[in-house]
Amino acid sequence: MSQLSLAVVAKGLDALLDEQMTGQARIAAHLVAAAEDQGLSPEEIISIFDAIVEKTVLDELWITDSEGVVYLTSVRGDDGTPIRFRFTDDPDEQPQASAFFPLLSAGIDSDAVITQAAQTREIDWNIFKYVGVSGIDKPRIVQVGNALAFEEQGLLNNSYASPVMTAALAAFGEADLLSSRYTSRVAEIRSVLDGVLSKQMVVQAGLIDAFISTTEAAGWSVAKTNSHLQRIVKTTPIAEIEIATTGGQVVLSSSTSPRQLRYPESLQAINVDVMYVVNHPTMAHDEDRQAEKTATVYSPGLARIVQITTFLDDNSLVSPRFKIPKSNE
Repeated sequence: MSQLSLAVVAKGLDALLDEQMTGQARIAAHLVAAAEDQGLSPEEIISIFDAIVEKTVLDELWITDSEGVVYLTSVRGDDGTPIRFRFTDDPDEQPQASAFFPLLSAGIDSDAVITQAAQTREIDWNIFKYVGVSGIDKPRIVQVGNALAFEEQGLLNNSYASPVMTAALAAFGEADLLSSRYTSRVAEIRSVLDGVLSKQMVVQAGLIDAFISTTEAAGWSVAKTNSHLQRIVKTTPIAEIEIATTGGQVVLSSSTSPRQLRYPESLQAINVDVMYVVNHPTMAHDEDRQAEKTATVYSPGLARIVQITTFLDDNSLVSPRFKIPKSNE
């Protein structure tokens, strides 16, 4: 029976999170630019962040000014006020956060990104995974973060290569997979990671939803908004972003040739009073096309649908075309 190394799984999961969190951070950069263009105050922007964090698996957003001083964040101290923090370039002072300091010197057209493996952060010594991108309107750091838990026993057994793996498996009720170095439960691993991917794509949809609301309030034209969607797709693993009415009519798109929404049959189940999420099955089409995953999200009160599609490399553990490396068999 084929055996899959948990080290391979851990690396695959970390790569998956890198890609999805890059998309989240990039959308956040566009969201902040639109919000400030609209004239929103820091408090109003933070309230948008709070709503996204509350309804998705995203834990944190950190946005700096051109000096590296955080002035927009979803993270609060014990007194309920946003935490004050300043990024520096000193790795001795900030072993974790200093890695993102170079983003301040990246140009607004650079679309720079820095991904980081899960590690201890300076402010409270918890394990977090962060991804940061450069600003699109001014020099700044735009960072998203996810908290990760891990079991000391797993570390002592050296049964996996990253605390990210433990967090994902434990969250999906599969922590017992960590008891050995290899597993034959490849289908279950794929199911776990597919669930992780789905939840990360819902974060992206929530950020896109907030971005569209902000551009509408700022009076942006359809062409201007679409150009930002196209830039997001160009600089992230996201393949396509479609914004449609509840009837399925596409009104905004990252595509230069918009088409009908994928999976139009899913629109029939929309309940206008509750948040509606459909995590469509991961699909492998003909050999000339990459496998893909689509998420459809509807938010009450906004009367629109956000649909996001991402392409999956054949080497991705989530892809139906993934094959166990021969070295693992």
